[in-house]
Amino acid sequence: MSFFDNTKIVGWAFTIIGILMIVSALLQIVDAVGMEGGIGENIGYLIAAIGAIIAAVIYFKFGNSVRVGAISNKIDILATFVKVVGATTVVTGIFSAVGGIISSIGFWDSIVAIILGLIIIWIGGKIDDGKTTGFDKILWIVLLLIFLVLFITSLLAIGGGFMQIISSICSVIVYLFMAVFLFDGDVKKKMGM
Repeated sequence: MSFFDNTKIVGWAFTIIGILMIVSALLQIVDAVGMEGGIGENIGYLIAAIGAIIAAVIYFKFGNSVRVGAISNKIDILATFVKVVGATTVVTGIFSAVGGIISSIGFWDSIVAIILGLIIIWIGGKIDDGKTTGFDKILWIVLLLIFLVLFITSLLAIGGGFMQIISSICSVIVYLFMAVFLFDGDVKKKMGM
């Protein structure tokens, strides 16, 4: 078994990122409660932090499913990862939009995030929909470019505090695996490449 065939490695990376997201969201709650600027600001940022926790739990549960082998097929990991990114973007966008009604959180930025998240979920659904179309080929190329860019930016982001270093290393692993998964024979076949 080659390194990239061991999906539990990327499962661990997903899981650790999920744990770090939960810790970050909990710190966001502490910041929201203690921040200055009036009750509206506190409640608005607290609502956004609750969305961050929900998103973190979604990501953690996905990562843990890959880690324990409940999701082990490369195309399924790839498609589910994209859907999870979309879902977490929608969740954080919704809670930030609600929080933005009564605080200084950018309401319209949150609406854009929700729309973007819905598009990402739709794209994730196209990866493993069982149909091979011309769009799948374009999607394969776009995903490869996105994963390579994110791999490089994660590599360049290694540094800073302990959580930042661990998060960046895990992100490097995730995006490298996702890019390599695109070259898997089964994935290429199902995406028409």
